[in-house]
Amino acid sequence: MSSKTMLQQAQTRLVDAAKHLNIDPTILEKWEFPLETTHARLTIRMDDGSLKSFRAWRSRNDDTRGPTKGGIRYHQSVTADEVETLAFLMTIKCAVVNLPFGGGKGGVQIDPLGLSKTELERLSRRYVQIFFNV
Repeated sequence: MSSKTMLQQAQTRLVDAAKHLNIDPTILEKWEFPLETTHARLTIRMDDGSLKSFRAWRSRNDDTRGPTKGGIRYHQSVTADEVETLAFLMTIKCAVVNLPFGGGKGGVQIDPLGLSKTELERLSRRYVQIFFNV
């Protein structure tokens, strides 16, 4: 198994592809690290009245082309590296199809099937409150 992170593996593939295209090397260097990655603890009230906390991340890879876009991944094994990689890939996808957006992605470490519909709604609302300051 490679010692490279998921993000480093994706970046290596882009660098390899860029050798066959006319891509400015400064763009590749700019995408070496995300613009920002934020980590937070989301605490919500469960249906039984207890409080439970979940790990969450939001990564913005690049906003040169416009505001960052990308959804939230709910999965028990999601990591900061995975969120950063998916934000990086969204940046590339938007650039390839010439959309005026940068890449972003969020993640919450939870098995969504283990939550009720109302708990998942509370968690989603908390995510937005924490990461978008509303």
